[in-house]
Amino acid sequence: MIRKITPLLAIVCLFFNSCTTDIEVNTPGLQATIDGKLFRPDIKKAIIHDDGTLVIVGNTGNESISFTTSSTDLGTYRLEQQAINTVSFEENDIKFISENGITNGQIIITEIYNNQISGNFYFEDLKGTNGKSMSFRNGWFYRLPIENFVPEVQEEEEEIIINVEEEEEEEDPEINPCLLNASLVAMINGNEMITDDHDAIPFGVNNPSILIKASNEDEEITIVFPINVTVGEHSLTGSGAYSATYSLYNDKASAVSGTLTITSHDTETKCISGSFEFITTSGVVVTEGRFEYGY
Repeated sequence: MIRKITPLLAIVCLFFNSCTTDIEVNTPGLQATIDGKLFRPDIKKAIIHDDGTLVIVGNTGNESISFTTSSTDLGTYRLEQQAINTVSFEENDIKFISENGITNGQIIITEIYNNQISGNFYFEDLKGTNGKSMSFRNGWFYRLPIENFVPEVQEEEEEIIINVEEEEEEEDPEINPCLLNASLVAMINGNEMITDDHDAIPFGVNNPSILIKASNEDEEITIVFPINVTVGEHSLTGSGAYSATYSLYNDKASAVSGTLTITSHDTETKCISGSFEFITTSGVVVTEGRFEYGY
């Protein structure tokens, strides 16, 4: 009896092993089949903007994908109904984009759980700058942490004017002393995290917020709160008015739950201090967090 069962078990094991080589479920995960080739990006993100639009991006090496929906509500978003704003894919400097009336496709958001989003998608006939087209099939994204959009700070080019009559030196713009002396420390799974690079980025128009960022060579913590935040306790999540993330080797995880306590906030000097703790989607426990910042 045992001799008869053993070959059968071997066949079953072989069957399952062959199936798992095509699709691999990661947490989080994003993948699709592009013209018969599996695309599985190393970096994948779900970013929500102030107007409620959602952008999902993924990139690996010389390939990148990006597509946008009009909201994060569960349901189906179709290109022909303009519920999907743009779809693009870039490979070796050749860009493929969706065209009205030509490209077909849809995105289905199936689940939002613990501030993580899941769904599936397909796109047909994206047009490339090389005159060719490509299609995405069997695409899916699984529990991508939802992050707030924070615009990149771009340095303005300074116009140099030489005045022969008046040789006055222009003063450098003042940097908030509280930002120059900023600090942030925390315990990560019981180990101390000390940061040496600090930044504060105001963003948003209708509901302006501040993102404070602190990092060292391997780790990074970000915390977002309204620019008019008041002294007291506030609940932390992975996106929204009060949110936080922790990254290790560029692998970012959003907060599932936590608390931000503002102990002081001077809106005139733009100096702020407080404490925080949170748990991330990947199970990282951040405790005993303290910060003193300027913006």
